[in-house]
Amino acid sequence: MKPQQNISVNSGNAILVVVDIENEFCKPGGKFYLPERAHVYQAMITAVKGLAQQARETRVPIVYIQSVRTLREAEFTVFGAQPHLQIGTWNSEIVEELGPRPEDIVVQKFCHDAFFRPDLDRVLGKLVKEPTKCHAIVTGGGTSVCYHHAVMGFHLRDYRTVVPVDCLYSGTDGYHQLGLEMLSHPAYPNVVFSRSDLIKMSPP
Repeated sequence: MKPQQNISVNSGNAILVVVDIENEFCKPGGKFYLPERAHVYQAMITAVKGLAQQARETRVPIVYIQSVRTLREAEFTVFGAQPHLQIGTWNSEIVEELGPRPEDIVVQKFCHDAFFRPDLDRVLGKLVKEPTKCHAIVTGGGTSVCYHHAVMGFHLRDYRTVVPVDCLYSGTDGYHQLGLEMLSHPAYPNVVFSRSDLIKMSPP
């Protein structure tokens, strides 16, 4: 596993990314909420909330990636997945504790891959001039699924991609560990591990 690093950033060289922290997964009543994982969800939400507060105080942009579905996607109509995250419902809303503010950016995605449509690339193109000089601090879940795809997207676009390990969630410890192990591969030199208390954001 990669060591956890101290990270110091500011509004000129960082963005905070919040991936898939919806009611469907993280709140009672969601189709994929697991009561035995309640402590994981709450700890993750608390850690992400702390980073979001830092970001707002220092004007680091926050980009929310919200997973939604029309229920017409092939994962349901062809491959038989259980319908979930229906757009416009409580289930697909970002949890209240992390609710986006007017100044934040929300990008909706309709599959596991946040970069599948051009929306996120367009947003990032306006925010970031040079990816190799920008820290993308990526939070959320699930560690081995949507989160993994998001981190790989930033990695492939040459961002300094930061994985704060206490700001992630998954349905099981095994899948969480698998996700971290995949991201620890030496083939991803611009993916580094950290922790919310090791990340310091300074004013512009």
